[in-house]
Amino acid sequence: MPTNPAKTNEAGAKKARMISTVIGNTYSIVVNAILPLIIFQLLKSYTNLSDFWALVISGVPPMVDTIVGVARKGRVDLIAGLALLSIVFSLILIMLGGSPRLLLIRGSYYTAAIGLAYIVSFLFPKPLGFYFARHFATGNVPQKVTEFNNMWQYPGFRYAMRLSTAVWGIFFILEAVVRTYLVFTLTITQFLIVSPFVFYGMFGGVMLWTVLYSRRGQKQAEEARARRATQQAAQPSVVVTDGTVA
Repeated sequence: MPTNPAKTNEAGAKKARMISTVIGNTYSIVVNAILPLIIFQLLKSYTNLSDFWALVISGVPPMVDTIVGVARKGRVDLIAGLALLSIVFSLILIMLGGSPRLLLIRGSYYTAAIGLAYIVSFLFPKPLGFYFARHFATGNVPQKVTEFNNMWQYPGFRYAMRLSTAVWGIFFILEAVVRTYLVFTLTITQFLIVSPFVFYGMFGGVMLWTVLYSRRGQKQAEEARARRATQQAAQPSVVVTDGTVA
């Protein structure tokens, strides 16, 4: 039975993206969660370092990974910018000799700020979620950016962007609240073990909702375009006096 080359290529590309996503997420968990925990435990077991300095050193792998990622891309995108902001804040805490728990919740400051910015952006013509969605959907390719901007004229698209902004704003604020609560109720070791599961679980849930909602929106848009095409094709032709067809 003959196969469709286009469908075969699409299936292969989809499988490749899935494998790449799994590898990327696994790498992120190892660098940002497992390695810091192992390093912290080793330093506390075999050295006399304080909790603060053990945390500082355990944060080196994520810091190096962020810097290498920015250098490899040659530019600072939204995600890299947030990561660099976390590094700068960490360095400020180190210079000021901050407490270990203050160091642990450093990420909550800017996630809470982002969440509030998402909510406040409803006061402006386009919510902040529109710009984040455009960044990830277009890759900053000019033609795709223009096409994405033109989608704002449709009410359904505007509703989707506003709903997405609300969901992500609530997520960022909730993540900051939960992280802060865990920092002050768990031991440092317990926090390093538990917090990645909490964060990746919450993040994964919101990402899953975003993907499913986006696919639903794309399907509805395709159905709407198909209906319009059918309606236009069904319109009767009108013959005018000069013999032309309108």
